Amino acid sequence: MKSRFLKPAWCLRTGAFRLPMHMRSATPARRLTGALLLLCCLGAHAQVPVPHYEEEEKPDTTVALPPAPKLADLQRFPTSWTDNQIFIDTASLVFGDDDTLSYTLVVRGAGGANNVTFESLRCRSGERRVLAYGRNDGTWSRARSSNWMRIVDQGINRYYYEFWIDTFCSGKTLEPKRTLLDNVRKGGRERIMSIPD
Repeated sequence: MKSRFLKPAWCLRTGAFRLPMHMRSATPARRLTGALLLLCCLGAHAQVPVPHYEEEEKPDTTVALPPAPKLADLQRFPTSWTDNQIFIDTASLVFGDDDTLSYTLVVRGAGGANNVTFESLRCRSGERRVLAYGRNDGTWSRARSSNWMRIVDQGINRYYYEFWIDTFCSGKTLEPKRTLLDNVRKGGRERIMSIPD
């Protein structure tokens, strides 16, 4: 005895599936049920491509880049744990509405070479990001990726941790400009350090 539940057949003439005879002569309700079952079977075997979107890294252009730092505007941030000299360009400070400070950072190595970056630090979350890199001719190159990075107390770059904990921020709040500059000059709120000769 043949089963009533015959598989749909492919019609070469019309290029479509044909329902079995018992489904074509059934009531409208049964035909609808059969058609739905057929669609479910076809959908189970169909390979639907899933679109894949790669996240493109784009530079942040929301913060305007400042002029190149001038020697007269550089405030030394005294440290005792690195031979590098750390400077903040006091003319570049941008105070954001979300307790974020943007600033030009100059790190001078023992050989006298300067590494210049324009960065942002967010007090609320303890994160930082690089917005641009300074060129030797005084122009800027936008950072290819300006993703926020967690600030950690680690390695020779621990001045970021000092900026967050003890210089730029009071808790999760950005310090007023006058207090912030005073903290930079002293090497932090809690420590008063002298700049070596």
